[in-house]
Amino acid sequence: MFKRSRLVRCVCLVGVTAALALAAARPAWGEQTPTTQPDIPRPQIPDRVFKITDNGAVADGTTLCTEAIQKTIDACAQAGGGTVLVPAGKFLTGPIKLTSNLNFKVDEGATLLITDDPKNFKLVKPNYYENCISADNCHDLMISGTGTIDGQGKAWWESYLPHKGQRPGVSGAPPHRPHLIVIKKCTRLLVQDILLTRSPMFHLIPEACQDVVIQDVRIQAPGTGSAPNTDGIDPSGINYFITRCKISTGDDNIALKPVEIAVEGHPACENFLITDCTFGRGHGMSIGGQTPGGAKHIVVRNCTFQNTDNGIRLKAGRGEGGVCEDLTYENLTMKEVKYPITFSSYYANGSSKLPADLASIAPKPMSATTPVWKNIRITNLTAEDSPQNAGIMVGLPEAHISDVVLTNVKIEGKNTFRIAFADGIKFVNCEITAKNGPPLEVVNSQVEGIDPSTGK
Repeated sequence: MFKRSRLVRCVCLVGVTAALALAAARPAWGEQTPTTQPDIPRPQIPDRVFKITDNGAVADGTTLCTEAIQKTIDACAQAGGGTVLVPAGKFLTGPIKLTSNLNFKVDEGATLLITDDPKNFKLVKPNYYENCISADNCHDLMISGTGTIDGQGKAWWESYLPHKGQRPGVSGAPPHRPHLIVIKKCTRLLVQDILLTRSPMFHLIPEACQDVVIQDVRIQAPGTGSAPNTDGIDPSGINYFITRCKISTGDDNIALKPVEIAVEGHPACENFLITDCTFGRGHGMSIGGQTPGGAKHIVVRNCTFQNTDNGIRLKAGRGEGGVCEDLTYENLTMKEVKYPITFSSYYANGSSKLPADLASIAPKPMSATTPVWKNIRITNLTAEDSPQNAGIMVGLPEAHISDVVLTNVKIEGKNTFRIAFADGIKFVNCEITAKNGPPLEVVNSQVEGIDPSTGK
């Protein structure tokens, strides 16, 4: 039975009308644009085609074609841009760099294999290998086609796992693994149709970019135990539309990374619409684990989750946080998701592990890097057969999570939904069940609209 104490402030007084009015008072960015097609400018690519086989690339899967592929990209750039075509066949390559006004197209039946020999990768800074495919400060860039980019990450994972948790290049640990695709500070980026698989580390990183569309992309990697840190999409910047992607990985499926500021005066992640995506194996739809640049106007809508570790996940720790606000989650279906909702200000060293006694957590001074989560709306979420906690919503004694409205949320969990250091948490027409213990544990928080002992 739920017990009240001086650390618990659970108020069940606010009615449905007031909560709905509060939720409607703040229109989300996704509501200002059509659900299926936000007004984001697309890349403009000249109508020229350059085939990598015309410059000596061999489709045998064993001949290293790095020079031929890069020569083709450079020739395309010198001509003013166009399409660099990887035709059907298997092509082995080392690191390559993309340019502006380019459609890098991996055609149907084509596989671009990334070499797994570290000797083909330069160390670009102490103990960091260069990335497999990269672009810096570009504009009008596409990565397209129904072919495959295969990072051949198995050898990299096996080299890393015995040294997991150690600093790269220190005490016998190998240098930091390369990411598959890193597009930094690019304007007008389109990634579509491609299959990305088995990256040595993260698969697709559009970092500090503007006007980005990622659609119908498939990303696949084995689970965490064998393919560590193989995030699907780790975006940051302004004006993103991510839609109809299918992602199963060994880490975050999608993780917004609000670290580097793309535009002065804006948060690091602003105006994101993520719709109709399928989340399989992985750590879920995340923001964090470092959020010093802040995030604002994020909408996640019409997505499904199956056997995912987390559904909605917000994560940052003291010293690595920032302000993340105006976050909207709508029409989400989850099955066998371990933690349907996870908000944690205790993320450190890759873990959100919480103490058993939440009331024992002591406050610390506020700073510019204290995690702040506020103005969050979760509507029409159904989670069945969650094998762990129904949810976790834990802020800090010095920085409570605030202004969260959950409407039409139904969660079936094995264990209790834990809420601590949170204010203005409103449940509207919700039902939380837990097989073990009470539906909700509420510590030093203000919760309205639900009875913690019944979950209704």
